[in-house]
Amino acid sequence: MSLIGGILATIAAEVGAPIVRDILTKRIGPKGGELAEAVIKTVAGKAGVQPEELETVSEPDLREAVLATEAETPELIALWSAGVEGQFALLKAEMKEGFWQSAWRWGWMYLLGVYWTFYLLIFPIVETLTGVLIQRVDITILMTLTTWFISLYMGGHTIKSLGESAINAVKSWKAAP
Repeated sequence: MSLIGGILATIAAEVGAPIVRDILTKRIGPKGGELAEAVIKTVAGKAGVQPEELETVSEPDLREAVLATEAETPELIALWSAGVEGQFALLKAEMKEGFWQSAWRWGWMYLLGVYWTFYLLIFPIVETLTGVLIQRVDITILMTLTTWFISLYMGGHTIKSLGESAINAVKSWKAAP
C-alpha cells in the first residue's frame, strides 16, 4: 500500500488536497497508518475499484477520486479520532481499576489455556509414548469452567440478571398455590 499511498499523495499535492496529502505522508503521528489506509480505501471506492487495483485507474479518474475524498476527510478524521479516544478511555478505565481487578481476566485465560493444552495435547502424547494412562478430570468440569469464564468475561451482568430472574421464577413458583 505504500506505493499506492505515495502515488496518491503526489496526486493530492498536485490537485490541491492538502489533508489527504498530509494523511498519506503520515505527518499526523505514528497511528496515522490506519487513517491512511482508510483514505486509500475511500479513494479506491470513489474510483470504483479495490485498493489493489488503484494502479490501473487513469490519472484523471484518480484526481477526481482524491478531490472527492478530500471533501470527506473531516468525517474520516472524526471517525478515526473517536476510535482512538475510545481505546484510550478503555485503557484509562482498566488502569483505574488497578492490577488485581483486571488480572483475573488474563489469569483465567492462561489457566484455561494450560488446562486445555494438557487435556487435549500433552496427556494424549504422554499416554501414547509411555503407555501409561493418565487419569484426567472429566471434560464436563473443563467445559463448565470455560463456560463460567466466558460468561463472566463477556457478559457478567447478563448472567447476573439471568440468575436473578431464575431465583425470582423459583420464588414465584414456590409461592403459587
